[in-house]
Amino acid sequence: MTSTVDVARLYDGLVEYEVRRLAEHPMERELTFCSIQDGLAAKSSNSKKRIADVGGGPGCIAFRLADAGHVVDLRDLTPGLIEAAKSEQAKRVEKGSATLASLEIGNALDQSSLALNPSSYDAVLLLGPLYHIMEEDERVVAVDNALNLAADDGGLVYCAFISVAAHLRDVAVRDPSRLVIESGFYASYLNTGKYEKYKKEDDVHVQSFHTHAADVREFFRKHFSTKAELIELRATEGILGGGLDAKLEAAGTETVNKWARLMYEQFSTAEEYLGCADHLLAVIKKKTTN
Repeated sequence: MTSTVDVARLYDGLVEYEVRRLAEHPMERELTFCSIQDGLAAKSSNSKKRIADVGGGPGCIAFRLADAGHVVDLRDLTPGLIEAAKSEQAKRVEKGSATLASLEIGNALDQSSLALNPSSYDAVLLLGPLYHIMEEDERVVAVDNALNLAADDGGLVYCAFISVAAHLRDVAVRDPSRLVIESGFYASYLNTGKYEKYKKEDDVHVQSFHTHAADVREFFRKHFSTKAELIELRATEGILGGGLDAKLEAAGTETVNKWARLMYEQFSTAEEYLGCADHLLAVIKKKTTN
């Protein structure tokens, strides 16, 4: 089962990295934002939407959505990440910039801990929790909790997954001999998608779950066909996974935007490109209940 204590401890040691991560990987940031904005625009003409960002870390996407005029509630499991978000919130208050409606510690697996009103959000974001929820029945709980928050008139839930291909690319680049030295570990990993290791140097257990596009589709078909419709599965880096977008940010906003539009429009939803990304973004729409 997932240890939320270990997940929180892991990310408490990664606060600085998480604050800068999306700045260093602009395709994940931009394609995710475009998907959310397009989904919300299609839902209704009202430009201001209510959004719950569950597991949103230091709020990189949440603050971007607030800047776009939306009302955003942020929740995350990790105290250090919430403190980073509160620090950004304070800076924005001082500047008179857009702020979040609320930001508190909350667990995607525990509906009561989120302290958010059911059936009241145009969109609910699960852009991080499913990376670390190890068991399928637990992932069902997390998505069920998100759907419970989504509006009954077709509220959207954005579910991000890490691709198995992403981890294998990383191993090939950083330490390719691991596939031989740890052959037993990787035989199990390729069968289950579960990456579980103890990091002695940090005294923390790493629990991470990775998957394939076909398995994402099967997960929603198997567990949510009566509750929600899978309307989009997108590669959030397009064909630029594995850090291939690393130089784009330094090239300037115009260049980032040009590449983002190209990836978003032509290289992020076709089946042949899904394996090129590090993250898969599934968008589900809550079915109207009679």
